[in-house]
Amino acid sequence: MAEVKLCNIKKIYPNSEPAKKKKKKGEPEVKKTNLKITDEGVIAVEDFNIDIADKEFIVLVGPSGCGKSTTLRMVAGLEEISGGELIIDGKVMNDVPPKDRDIAMVFQSYALYPHMTVYDNMAFPLKMRKMDPKEIDERVRRAAETLDITQYLDRKPKALSGGQRQRVAIGRAIVREPKVLLMDEPLSNLDAKLRNQMRAEIIKLRQKINTTFIYVTHDQTEAMTLGDRIVIMKDGVVQQIGTPQELFNHPKNTFVATFIGMPSMNMFEGAELDIVDGKYVVKFGGVTIEFSEEKQAKLAKNEVKPQSVILGIRPQHIVLSDTPDNAVTGTVDVSEMMGSEVHLHVNVEGKDAIVIVPTMEIGESRHFARGEKLSFTFGGQVALVFDPETGKNLEE
Repeated sequence: MAEVKLCNIKKIYPNSEPAKKKKKKGEPEVKKTNLKITDEGVIAVEDFNIDIADKEFIVLVGPSGCGKSTTLRMVAGLEEISGGELIIDGKVMNDVPPKDRDIAMVFQSYALYPHMTVYDNMAFPLKMRKMDPKEIDERVRRAAETLDITQYLDRKPKALSGGQRQRVAIGRAIVREPKVLLMDEPLSNLDAKLRNQMRAEIIKLRQKINTTFIYVTHDQTEAMTLGDRIVIMKDGVVQQIGTPQELFNHPKNTFVATFIGMPSMNMFEGAELDIVDGKYVVKFGGVTIEFSEEKQAKLAKNEVKPQSVILGIRPQHIVLSDTPDNAVTGTVDVSEMMGSEVHLHVNVEGKDAIVIVPTMEIGESRHFARGEKLSFTFGGQVALVFDPETGKNLEE
């Protein structure tokens, strides 16, 4: 349906100096944002570049205030673009009104008309276009069938659950058969069980309609399960764009490494990267691990010198050891039984680390007591090393 290109897109909000609130004595200064501030104003989005293929599902993810919703609103035409070009199907859309962009948007709030039935809510945008009533009826019923809400067409929104209302909101968007479907945190108002169900519904929907998706969320689980590619943002700047597996295995910096993955990647400061007998090794907490051949080649290509590093290990990649020889030692602080696995919070050299242990490997009767000593190790194919100053992955 549509290829979308964002070329050096920028959003600047003019500086405003509101009356400063009188600070109470002893009250600390609170910095509310890390966004860049220039003479032009506050840069909410800076130098955003991406080529989105036809029918691709792109997810913008990041913490609150990172610029992801602002970017989506610029694509929709709800925010003015301060710099760069938005191109849809080869046409520059910067100054095209929202109604002429052939884009539909699903918001965080359902934004349904309470006095209208589900049918009328879904038909409304088509009636505004003065479309033929027969065509309207066909489109509404086709969308309702796709979303499994045909049985609710005569109901009003107040008679529906949160998940059903969100389906209606999505239905109202897809009846227009837009080139691009924008979704701004559509599941954030739902409880955990409904979110899981609606994620599956969106995956099914994507397979049924020929539309390019741009989806915004702060939930990295949504991003990993839905996106063909994920755009990770921080303070208005794109940190990395890649497939879920690329971001999980090859994060470009410590922010991406800790943002993607649940639980978060362990970051061990004070590790040492060294070269022993021509091979790169990392030394930490009494353990010396030689990197895999693939990682050796990447580090050598970047001409990385021996130095202090931050060592990154995902909790899933840590292996318990029966002996403290050539292993990292720590003390159990908290043990969380998660059914198929146990999450151990382990104090390692004064810092909290998380170790995931599958229950199949240790047996159901094995319990980890607070204060218990543990030894663990990890493989050279899963260890990541980051520059302590810049946070950059030294392999990338």
